[in-house]
Amino acid sequence: MSQISEDERTWGLIAWIIPLVGGIIGIIMRPNSGYVKHWSYLSIAFGLVIIVVDVILDILTFALIFIPPVLLLIRILGILVGLAFLIIWLVGILRERSNLYWKPPVVYDIARIMGKQ
Repeated sequence: MSQISEDERTWGLIAWIIPLVGGIIGIIMRPNSGYVKHWSYLSIAFGLVIIVVDVILDILTFALIFIPPVLLLIRILGILVGLAFLIIWLVGILRERSNLYWKPPVVYDIARIMGKQ
């Protein structure tokens, strides 16, 4: 692993800590840093996954509003998915602070397609 400057670490943290927007800012501010690009593309992909899953859960909630038992299951699923996103986000912060190039499943695959990493 090459030496990562404190500036790159800071921009990597900003990219990951603010999903989607932080990633866009990171790519704009440090386009030549592989470390910042890695975390920026992950951030953008993670933000997009959050948005897509939230929209799907909202559509399911709206479609099943008149079926209370199923609606309750969708809401429980939403809470569990939100908890999973929180855990992924926190693990990502810890990995970034440890200077590790983390590759979370699904999110990394989307980021790789976007950034051709």
